[in-house]
Amino acid sequence: MRGEIEQRSPGSWQIRVFLGRDEHGKRIRKNETVRGKKADAERRLREILGQMDHGVVPSVERYKLAEWLELWLKDVIAPEKEQKTYDRYEAASRLHVVPDLGNVEISKLSPRHVRELETKLLRDGMAPKGVQLVHIVLSGAMKHALQMELISRNPVALVSPPSVPYSEAYSPDMAQVRAVIAAAESTGHYLWPCVYLIIYTGMRRGEALALAWENLDLEGHTLRVEASLVVAQGGGIVKHPKTESGRRIVDLDAETVAVLREHEGRQRELADQLGVEPPEWVFPRQDLSGWCHPNTLGYFIKSLRERADCPDLTVRSLRHFHASIALETSKNPIVVAKRIGHAKPSTTMNTYGHVLPGWQSEAAEAVAEKINGDS
Repeated sequence: MRGEIEQRSPGSWQIRVFLGRDEHGKRIRKNETVRGKKADAERRLREILGQMDHGVVPSVERYKLAEWLELWLKDVIAPEKEQKTYDRYEAASRLHVVPDLGNVEISKLSPRHVRELETKLLRDGMAPKGVQLVHIVLSGAMKHALQMELISRNPVALVSPPSVPYSEAYSPDMAQVRAVIAAAESTGHYLWPCVYLIIYTGMRRGEALALAWENLDLEGHTLRVEASLVVAQGGGIVKHPKTESGRRIVDLDAETVAVLREHEGRQRELADQLGVEPPEWVFPRQDLSGWCHPNTLGYFIKSLRERADCPDLTVRSLRHFHASIALETSKNPIVVAKRIGHAKPSTTMNTYGHVLPGWQSEAAEAVAEKINGDS
């Protein structure tokens, strides 16, 4: 007999599947509880036996979800993903999954467990995007368990995560950005040229903070983006762009070059005062001792909100401003995509196309003029 069913209590059935014998001749079996009717248990037993006929042997190892998430993070995510991704996944697991489902055996995790957790998180005020991250973590961990033949199906795959409402990228208006530049310069803060550079180039926060002087050609009015500084546990880490579009040359206008020259001069004076060599990076720490933590720039930007009367100001919104203005004035998504480091112009248009409501009417007039013209 390869399997049997025993009723444990009303509506609860235990399936026993026999997997052979160990080195001591003791029978190896896998037990699984099915709740419902006996027909449900019989159907589940047939499913397991059918999988065994196709070479999928049920595992007798039992992992609680908390244990499995920890192993998955250590063995799969840590070696394959960036530190920032690992930190996000680990936090989602520790804070939002383990408290509710950590003691559930992975073989008994059901779609209902997943749906109830995600509904609870939404009800408690978590944004749909945050719940989507929890869903991704759960799905990835259970997919790995399926690959390791510890479970027979991925219950998370049967649950649809909440949809994230579309929202246009926020961009301050021209008057606000001019006020931000004036406010930043008036503070005399050592990072104000960094804010200026982001506004005039559309660089990402991490790209600006990882910019080295050797990658800045003030004579040629260009800079090379070759790295990015990202927030991770314990500080910041440098990473290289994932795609060739991330590595790029960005042209600089004359005024931005002047701001950077002045910044370079002040930095050299400070290095002389401190008795240290000029730093390798354009925007290091205030004492020139190493990388400037990305959050430091974020805090400076926040301090400018009231001064510039721009309550929603962020580093990212300044990048959005540059991209929007560049697209509006050049009307060339290929050029703008290359400038801001998008892999595809379609990404640029999907993100910023809303700032160009007149494009279609201009295109319509141009086509009509061409068709109706003499030549």
